[in-house]
Amino acid sequence: MPKKKYYYHSYYHTYSYKKRRAKKIKIIISGLFILLLAVGTICFKILPLFPIKQADESLSVSEEILKSAAEEGEKVPEIVEEEISLQEEIQEEEKEEEIATISGNIQAGDTIYESLIREGISAAEILSLQEKVKSVVDFSYLPIGSEYSLKYNPEGKVTEFIYKPNPIDIYCIDVPTSELEDLKVNKEEVCTEVVRLEGKIKYSLYESMLECADSPQLALQLAEIFAWQIDFLTECREGDTFKILVEKQYKGDFYRWGKILAAEYEGELLSKHTAILFEDPAGHIDYYTEEGKSLKKAFLRAPLNYKYISSYFSKNRLHPILRIWRPHLAIDYAAPTGTPVSTIGDGTVIYVGWDNNGYGNYIKIRHPNNYVTVYGHLSRFAKGLKNGQKVKQGEVIGYVGSTGLSTGPHLDFSISKNGEKVDFLKLKLPAAFSVDPQYSAQFNEVKNKLLNDLKNSRELDLNIGLDNQ
Repeated sequence: MPKKKYYYHSYYHTYSYKKRRAKKIKIIISGLFILLLAVGTICFKILPLFPIKQADESLSVSEEILKSAAEEGEKVPEIVEEEISLQEEIQEEEKEEEIATISGNIQAGDTIYESLIREGISAAEILSLQEKVKSVVDFSYLPIGSEYSLKYNPEGKVTEFIYKPNPIDIYCIDVPTSELEDLKVNKEEVCTEVVRLEGKIKYSLYESMLECADSPQLALQLAEIFAWQIDFLTECREGDTFKILVEKQYKGDFYRWGKILAAEYEGELLSKHTAILFEDPAGHIDYYTEEGKSLKKAFLRAPLNYKYISSYFSKNRLHPILRIWRPHLAIDYAAPTGTPVSTIGDGTVIYVGWDNNGYGNYIKIRHPNNYVTVYGHLSRFAKGLKNGQKVKQGEVIGYVGSTGLSTGPHLDFSISKNGEKVDFLKLKLPAAFSVDPQYSAQFNEVKNKLLNDLKNSRELDLNIGLDNQ
């Protein structure tokens, strides 16, 4: 029996053949392309030998090509420069993005160390910064309200520290990154001069001060100085006059108005009022009359911003809850729950807590000259307020509520003089402290100079928006 013949079909061999064939085709196409490129180059070089005649004013094709090529060649350096400049800008932006900036201010009971730790600066870097800038800034004591900002790189190294202890002084410190570099400190200088301004009231103090000094801030400052003597909303009259001595501050150009050092206000319906700013050697600063009495009163006119008075001081009032007639020796100020309540004067907290006689949460404060004030029906007390604590005039001590025997949110406020309740709205408010007798000589010296400058122009600047009618 004849042997069978077996035929093998290899897909691998077929694939390999097709691959070699495709490679040959690619080589042939590449060779044709190179040949065409060579022929084109030769033709381009020979073509200028047989120029086509054109009009005299036109250029040959080759000349145009050469000129265009030359122009493009001239542009290359400019393009390169622009590219380099663009790259530098991108690098600068990337560098700036790498530098982080943080800023803040010192709050009561806070330290710059704790502030920077919260911002993510390491303790080691903070201590290093403290050591480097200690000749300019004492980290152990920064005044409350001091502002600061600093820049640091991705490694956490501080590169710049800006310190602003008050609204005038600003220190810009370039922090060295190595011990070989020196500390660079730049302080922005603020120059101050005293100028004299005077004007007449036409419509209001606000508008007259704008015309006089283009400064609403000065109008508010003057109104605050005479707040206890003059109601500028109702008592100002056309033709009233004012004079002030005020600090004018510059940082190169005009920067801002500073403190009013002395002031006079005189009107048809008002007597003449004078204010002298005096700081005694003990550091107490205030505005005084020519006799040395403080222009401020010992008490505020009200302990809160209220909507209206819902009940006045009375010897006989029908109680809204008990429905009996009895004295109401206090004033009820209606106000929303949570409205801040302030002490009307400096004093010492006698009691803070709950009252079982109907006042609910209440506070009792003793003031100088045998005055005592009581604040009742509060929703809550100021944080940390306790018995024996000293408080300052205007300090928030609690918040309006309706605790105890109350029909709605309000403050029950009363004041006693020598142990007897008196009507606060009819009370002749006592003046705050006068100049200490031991500093009378210094006060008189300052007073005489300021009043002399206020009345006479001398070398003061009198031409800044004055209304000398």
